[in-house]
Amino acid sequence: MSKILPVIILLSALLSLPACGGKVISKTEAHPPDPPKPPSSVPLWLGNPERNFYGTGPWSGDALEVVWEFETKFVTGRLHKDPWGGSSWPGQPSVDEKHVYFGSADGNLYCLDKNDGTLVWSFKTLDSLKATPTIAGDRLIASGLDHHIYCIDKNTGTLIWKYKTGFEVDCSAAVIDDRVYFGSEDGFFYSLNLADGTLIYKTERLGSMEGSFSVVDGRAYIGTERGDLFCLNLSDGTTVWQSRIGADSDSTPAVANGFVYTAAENGVVYAFRQDNGELVWKYTTLGGIGKEKNGIWASPIVANGRVYIGSNNGYLHALTADKGELVWRYKARGPIWGTSPLVDGRLIFGDKAGWLHAVAAEDGRQISELKIGDNINATPAILGGRIYIGAFNGKLYCLK
Repeated sequence: MSKILPVIILLSALLSLPACGGKVISKTEAHPPDPPKPPSSVPLWLGNPERNFYGTGPWSGDALEVVWEFETKFVTGRLHKDPWGGSSWPGQPSVDEKHVYFGSADGNLYCLDKNDGTLVWSFKTLDSLKATPTIAGDRLIASGLDHHIYCIDKNTGTLIWKYKTGFEVDCSAAVIDDRVYFGSEDGFFYSLNLADGTLIYKTERLGSMEGSFSVVDGRAYIGTERGDLFCLNLSDGTTVWQSRIGADSDSTPAVANGFVYTAAENGVVYAFRQDNGELVWKYTTLGGIGKEKNGIWASPIVANGRVYIGSNNGYLHALTADKGELVWRYKARGPIWGTSPLVDGRLIFGDKAGWLHAVAAEDGRQISELKIGDNINATPAILGGRIYIGAFNGKLYCLK
């Protein structure tokens, strides 16, 4: 026993010595993985083909203020003798790390410096552009009232190819696996080759499509002006199911919780089952501002068990997503045609009286409002706490 004790003491002393680097290592130090970086772009209408990325903060506690503004030209067209300029329904700017891209009612696709709003380049088309440009690598897909889909070099603003449809294209395209998908007011849903614009397919005539569509699990969901909601196989455009809305629907359907949410110009919000198109609930908006009719042109935003949507009656509504029951409503200063992205607890939207609003999603409490234009019916893009939104008065604004 007397011989073993010194050995134990020696081993204990050796184990207590510092490592050769001078640091005592008692255990392996575990470093948690770095948190994922927030997205650095809003590349298409409502952020992705699922239409459920609404932007990034952070927000400050300060009131809304304009950082810069850019003024477009004005143009008359075949169907509008009065001059149009700026951004109009249903457009939303697309934004990447350096630039803001937007189709203007003056017929130009603009690329602006994101920091100060200076013009980088512009591309002229034959009539007004209203849809959100879609960023696809080094290309942009744009469309408008002149019946064309354009593929533009994102860096130079030069034309790569164009494709002519049968009528106007207000629908914002989605690019998936080198295919360009969009619906047209000629009644067809299209798939084109991104490389050269050649036609892959167009569906049977579904009805005029003025809003955009959502893609989830290989299926596209889209409403029509003749009052139908379609679920399509994206691979070939065949119809999976068709449900009757019953009124002209310009909303982009939102797909969440096993439901498809949409709305129509009759002022009604609907929820259908995602798997078979069965109607689950509907909510009718009531009341209004002045003599404005009670319709809906906005698209639903679905998050945290609620559906948020603005109406032509001047109210932003918060409904329960499972039953369509009213939680709260917020009265704006004019009709709400644009959609209301939800970022870090705040809903951001404009009204046709020219005011931009920031509202708390939890209880509909006003956080801030600012008069910026004469007619805001477009949808804001939000990135890094900056808000990019156009008005129908010929301007695009950046706010914080």
